[in-house]
Amino acid sequence: MSYLWVGKPFLKKTIVKFAIILTIIFTLLLFINILLASSWLILASMLFVVYYYNKRAYTYYVTDRSIRVEKSWVFGNYVRELTFDQIRDIHIMQGILARAMRCGSLAFATTAGLEVGHIGAGVGRGVIIGGTAPRLITWRGGRFWDIPEPQMVREILMGKIAEWREVAQQQKMAASLEKIAEAKIRSETLVDELERLKQLLDKGAITREEFEIAKKKLLEK
Repeated sequence: MSYLWVGKPFLKKTIVKFAIILTIIFTLLLFINILLASSWLILASMLFVVYYYNKRAYTYYVTDRSIRVEKSWVFGNYVRELTFDQIRDIHIMQGILARAMRCGSLAFATTAGLEVGHIGAGVGRGVIIGGTAPRLITWRGGRFWDIPEPQMVREILMGKIAEWREVAQQQKMAASLEKIAEAKIRSETLVDELERLKQLLDKGAITREEFEIAKKKLLEK
């Protein structure tokens, strides 16, 4: 198996995003209570460390026939692999900060509809519900989360998927032609056998009953 691309989440964006949110909330809390602001800062910092290492635990792979999501950290391991025949479409997800830092997520729509879906006026995963305009929903274990240059990675994937589909189509055509050829040979053999039986019947070598039994066995093959 050869790797076309290997990557991890772009953690610089995570740090910048946290710093912006932390600064805004800490500044607002200072106007209320210094002790409250300090307590919140400590708690938020602890939560960020867990979030940071959770995100850092992911590694993403693009091979010549599949994509794979791996997660390995102190709380356990996770592996999810999707072969190209399972991938129906690839979405790029980017916010303002992600676009500015040239990173983003790749969400994979699969034939089973388990990785990404749409939701409308209601609650559900991977289901189109009537009402308001649908929005895209994903889960982190089934996507490439905040990777650098997502457009480039998508182009690599789409190119390989197109190649795979072309090869798969050629294989299907070859299998169909082989079945047609086999059916033709069987048909010709069946005609020859029926003619041989008819000749035996005409010559009186077999009875009509024996002819019908032999004919039925040939047609049932």
